[in-house]
Amino acid sequence: MPQKQPTAEALIHELCLKLSRDSPSRANRLKSHALLVLSDLGDSPIPNSDENSVLNRIKKDLASKGRQGDAAKISELHRKLSSTGRIQNLWSLLHFLKCLSKEHGNKYSKGTLSFRQGVLSSSTPVPQNASDNFQSNSSIAPSTLKSTRLSQNTPESFSSDIPSMSLGSRLAWSVTPSYQRSASNVSKPAPVSTVSSQSRSHTADSDILREIIVVFQGVETDHIKYSTREDGFRLSQSANVSKRNIHSIHRLCELGWLHNRIRKYIDKHTKDLAFGLVGQAFCAALVQELREYYRFLTVLQSQLHEEDQGIGREDRMTLTKLSDWVSEPKERLKWICMLVDNCRDKKGGALASTVHAFMQTGDVNMRLLTKRLLVIVTQPIFFILSRWIYHGELQDTYHEFFVDMDPVVSGDRLWFDKYHLRQSMVPPFITETQARKILLVGKSLNFLRLVCHDRTDINIKNKQEFQLSEDVFLDSTLNFGNELQERVDEAYVATSSALLNVLNTRYQLLTHLGAIRKFLLLGQGDFVRHLLDLVHDDLAKPASQLYRHNLNGLVETALRATNAQFEEQDVQSRLDIRLLEINPGDTGWDVFSLDYHVDQPLNTVVTPEIMLLYLRIFNFLWRAKRMEHNLAQMWTETMEQSNKLSHLREMSSVLHACHTLAAQMVHLVHQIQYYIAFEVLECSWADLMKEVQHAKDLDEIIAAHRQFLEAIMKRCLLDSGSQSLLTQLRSIFDQIVKFEKLQGDIYEKASQEANHRVAHERSMREKEEKGVWSDGSLEDAEERQRRKYFRKDQLPKMRAQLSVCAQTFQDMVVKFLSQLDRQTDPNLRYLSQRLDFNDHYKAKDPARKYVRI
Repeated sequence: MPQKQPTAEALIHELCLKLSRDSPSRANRLKSHALLVLSDLGDSPIPNSDENSVLNRIKKDLASKGRQGDAAKISELHRKLSSTGRIQNLWSLLHFLKCLSKEHGNKYSKGTLSFRQGVLSSSTPVPQNASDNFQSNSSIAPSTLKSTRLSQNTPESFSSDIPSMSLGSRLAWSVTPSYQRSASNVSKPAPVSTVSSQSRSHTADSDILREIIVVFQGVETDHIKYSTREDGFRLSQSANVSKRNIHSIHRLCELGWLHNRIRKYIDKHTKDLAFGLVGQAFCAALVQELREYYRFLTVLQSQLHEEDQGIGREDRMTLTKLSDWVSEPKERLKWICMLVDNCRDKKGGALASTVHAFMQTGDVNMRLLTKRLLVIVTQPIFFILSRWIYHGELQDTYHEFFVDMDPVVSGDRLWFDKYHLRQSMVPPFITETQARKILLVGKSLNFLRLVCHDRTDINIKNKQEFQLSEDVFLDSTLNFGNELQERVDEAYVATSSALLNVLNTRYQLLTHLGAIRKFLLLGQGDFVRHLLDLVHDDLAKPASQLYRHNLNGLVETALRATNAQFEEQDVQSRLDIRLLEINPGDTGWDVFSLDYHVDQPLNTVVTPEIMLLYLRIFNFLWRAKRMEHNLAQMWTETMEQSNKLSHLREMSSVLHACHTLAAQMVHLVHQIQYYIAFEVLECSWADLMKEVQHAKDLDEIIAAHRQFLEAIMKRCLLDSGSQSLLTQLRSIFDQIVKFEKLQGDIYEKASQEANHRVAHERSMREKEEKGVWSDGSLEDAEERQRRKYFRKDQLPKMRAQLSVCAQTFQDMVVKFLSQLDRQTDPNLRYLSQRLDFNDHYKAKDPARKYVRI
């Protein structure tokens, strides 16, 4: 503990006791006189002197009186006094001692004595007997002192003691005597300036502290004004302050500048309703910090007031001490001012993000300050969040929350377009996963009520508003503790589970997805085969000759005649047909398509865009099924025609060629059908069911369903990267259709030839039965000519057409297989291996001879 400093009165008493050579009565008289001198306070500033100049004047005075020994001794005493290091403002004490050492005949004029900082006037009153001893023959004029105790004359005994004071008094900051001798005793000395620059500066320092504290509140004073040019508070020219203090005062005045910047931000946004709740909370937090700052200024003002009342004299306020005291508040104001500058033109979550970013500092005090602000700023955000996840209400009047709502969106697009994340408003202490869950919770609640028409209360244990306390824990990533995560997860799981349960039970989502797979993805084989048989003739007509009611009747017939009749009535009622846009030359095969109607809330999963993907897949699968169906009919017809035309020996090679080419086509189509049915549809459907069973929310089901269709599109060559493959495959299908027509023409001509021969042979037998024998008549000549034309003209054309068709088909397949080999998808490369399992086509393609799969 530091030793308590002695009071000024005790020091004066000790000094006077030594000067009076341990005489108590004389010491009391000297003490009384010293206190009277110190009590005469003037308004002049402190003289601008230092201890060396005062010491030199003392030596000069002693030398002029012939006291060279004392002049040499005073230097040694000054050195010892300075080495103690316990006395501040030593020059003022030396000056005070010098003034006291003057002859008793000198007069002290009014205003020539001043008492300044560092030494307080004694609170102990001057003894009454000290003033009673003053005699009328004293040389001190009564009018020269302010104190009424100096109205009497000084006794001779007291005056005789004055010359013995070699060092004078030690406690005054400045004493400037004006030596005025009476005309009867001594001559008048040269006048001394009544007010020095030092005394004016001292007075300014005493008042400047009060003005600085006022400036701390951003208010101008008499001597400190705000400079627009320099953008800060500056001392006016009328202020008489020493140059060494000007810089310190300007640095202290920075607090007023910082205060005004913060205050200006608060005043600007407090009345701005568009600034939002988060902004108002931020302003309230800043006001709270300024209140703490104002309390600090109140303490400073109280300190000055106590000093004015004579309390706490041992530790008076100075510019240096004030600078030390305000260093920490100044750093806080600087930090807040930086924060305010970075928060300009920001609101809501963006403002909270900026405040949160200031948590990344190593200064513990600034981190705690920012944390206090952040807790207050986030209160409106967590209030809106609580209302959103527990009640589905978005109470965001000023668009501050990171969930945004479009009020014009209808229920059909509620899940996709009505609510979305506003990324610029997502605070960094809420992770992307948490933000997504928060969005889904409120969106699920509104989806249940507005689309599913289900207002069953969600079973959530804790629905109280989420709030942060000032002692909330921030982890290494500056995220709030586990409470926020737990509350969001609880609401997310409960709400999402309720929504999925409603979709699967009341609206039978999986049942309808299975129905779409059976009808649009041709999973109901018996229905598809029977439908192909029914619509084959109608779809072969031009597209303009199709009628919806006829086709609908055929679809109804196929439903009743197959196992599709056991589907739920709701499923059967949703099945319909769709006729695509008709282009010139289109047949029924090009425009016919099945359709499946869905309504709310199922149209959130099976959207119109998703239905377009289903239609594209259906058209591809329908075309492949048509090829399979046509080839099956061709094979049946080939078997029939082979038996009928077996007696036409010249047709054997043509029939063999047709059979061989048809077998190649059947193999190709069957392998493609196997690949589509098992490698694509079944595997993709199994993956979809697995994802649906593990889905935690509706978004995951929608994503899994879209991924299911995208996988089918890619493996069925319907994506953008497989256009060349799809084009080549369609060319192969078109070649199959051409072969079907060509084979039909061949069989038709061969049947005509066979019928003519059968008719001719029947005519010959009838003649033989009648006893009429052929004699090379004209009829026989015509028969021979017709047969010759068939052998020489028709058969070569058939063989040529079959050869061209077979070669074209083979080239197309070879090119298709070559393209499959270059695909990155292993399923497509595996399809190439299945299509050319015996390297039949590889032997015909030099480029593929060295390709290994």
